[in-house]
Order: sequence, then C-alpha cells, then structure tokens
Amino acid sequence: MNLVLVGRIFSILACILMVIIGYLKHKKTILWAQNLQFVLFSISYACLGGMAAVVSNMVSLLRNLICLKWNLTLPLQIFFIAFQGVFTFITTDNRWIDWLPFVAATCITLSLRSKKDIIIKLGCIGSILCFGTYDFFLKNWIVFAFDCFSMVTSLIGVYRITFDKKEAEETF
Repeated sequence: MNLVLVGRIFSILACILMVIIGYLKHKKTILWAQNLQFVLFSISYACLGGMAAVVSNMVSLLRNLICLKWNLTLPLQIFFIAFQGVFTFITTDNRWIDWLPFVAATCITLSLRSKKDIIIKLGCIGSILCFGTYDFFLKNWIVFAFDCFSMVTSLIGVYRITFDKKEAEETF
C-alpha cells in the first residue's frame, strides 16, 4: 500500500477524532482522546514526511500524559511552551503563519492548569482557531473543513458544560 494513502487514511481518522473531541466536556476524557489524535496525526505525518509535525505531536502527547498523571505546574508549562517555541524557531521559516501551531499549542498548554472544564474547552477553541487559520492559508481544505466541524462541536461542548452547570445550580 502506498505510504501517502496510508498517511491520508490516518489523517482522516485523526480529523474525525478531532471533531469528536469538540463534543467532549471533561478534562481527562479530552486529554485521552487528544493523545490518540496525536498518535494518529504522528503516523500520518511520518508517512507523509512531516517529521517536524511528528515531533510537535509527540511533545504534546508527552505534555498530556504528564498532565493526566500530575498537575501541570507553572515550570512544566514554561518548559513545554519554551521547547515548542525553540523547536518552531529552528524548524520553520519564521513567517507569522509558521507560528500559528505554536500559538495553538500554547493555548492548550496554558489552559491545562485549570481544574475547570470550561477553561480547557476554551483553550481548545483557541487552538482550533489557530489551526483553522493555518489550514486556510495553506489551502489544506479537507483539514480546514474538519477544523470548522471541530469548532462547531467545541461550541456545543461549551454549551453542554454551561448547561450542565446551570442545571446543577437549579437542582440545589
């Protein structure tokens, strides 16, 4: 089987999972689903020759695993943001568009210290906005479409979190 075809298949699977993640509303569930998404995207990018994306996804996977096991402390946040920034600087042409994945990862990294699901979800929305813009300017239309779908499901996730909170308050 052709490696490009395998890469595309894993990319579509990761995109479908990305849309599903938008609907999720609890931190641990989001992180576990993102971990699977990072693995799928890493396989895709490895097949397609995008080793910088593989490394970036593996850094995000490591960040999420640490966050699932322990609290993401300020020093760890600084480490992951700095590592991603240095990696972005070294591996790109440093155009504004090249920094959008870094900003996306930073949005999620900053939100992961919160114990509030709504903050995590808002960090995910910030990340989706960055990647949506990135995919739009790269004319990566299929992934851009999934970014749009993911934005819709993330907004539904925010609504669900907010609605569940209001419903719980009304019960008491």
